[in-house]
Amino acid sequence: MDLPEKGITIDDEDEIINELVLCLRNMIENLPDKYKQAIILTELGGLTQKELAQKLGISISGAKSRVQRRRRMLKEKFFECCEFQFDRFGNVIEYQHKESSCKYC
Repeated sequence: MDLPEKGITIDDEDEIINELVLCLRNMIENLPDKYKQAIILTELGGLTQKELAQKLGISISGAKSRVQRRRRMLKEKFFECCEFQFDRFGNVIEYQHKESSCKYC
């Protein structure tokens, strides 16, 4: 991630990443099991959606649907909890927790 010109240091960037990773872990833990399993196996376990389908005994379209739904659910949870500012490339350059609305972070 490129550092913005606002004077954010590498240590600040590491702290932001660590905070967001903790939030993400909590969000994943609170997903319904079939979506939690999909994210763990694909994003963290490195399986393709085709491999996910084979492992779970579901269709490829079913696996794709789970992955897409799970991504949408996590995105919604992030935007419920935090306000984000992005650079022109879509990278998070700043975020702030919303007042008492986040039960994950």
